Amino acid sequence: MEGMIAGRTESAMPGLDIAEQRSWQNYLDSALRIHATLNRRLTDAHDLTLVDVRLLDLLDKSSTGSVRMGDLAEALMSLPSRVTRQIRRLETAGLVKRTASPDDGRGVLATITPEGRELVGKAMVTYSQGVRTHFLSHLSRPQVAAMGENCRRISSALKNGAGGRRYGRG
Repeated sequence: MEGMIAGRTESAMPGLDIAEQRSWQNYLDSALRIHATLNRRLTDAHDLTLVDVRLLDLLDKSSTGSVRMGDLAEALMSLPSRVTRQIRRLETAGLVKRTASPDDGRGVLATITPEGRELVGKAMVTYSQGVRTHFLSHLSRPQVAAMGENCRRISSALKNGAGGRRYGRG
């Protein structure tokens, strides 16, 4: 029967039924809106993007305050060239510095500065408040747990190759 997928009504997205398409569109719309909202709040309050805050937080939480540039790109699911530009901008602002890796002369480490630690500490408060206001406050505790578990399962499958190649790799 045309317009059906195993007894379900086909949507405008080939291979998805209407419920699947709506679920995906609602997820995508909410993810993009919350990203834009948090990004705007962080930029207005601290002149940092959401990705800047994530990067600075990674550096701040590392035991040495330093992370190899390639590892940052992987953790941020970003292209190395994009992370290099981001680090250059944060370095100009005095929030990070780059140094050669003592373990590998070809590697470059990004290191958070004291100014970077101070600013990311303040930005994390804004970030956490934004997550509570724009994400958590709209869900019950069981819904938060289910959302977290569902996202963990999807992320784990993508990390383990079920979703194709890892981001930034040919």
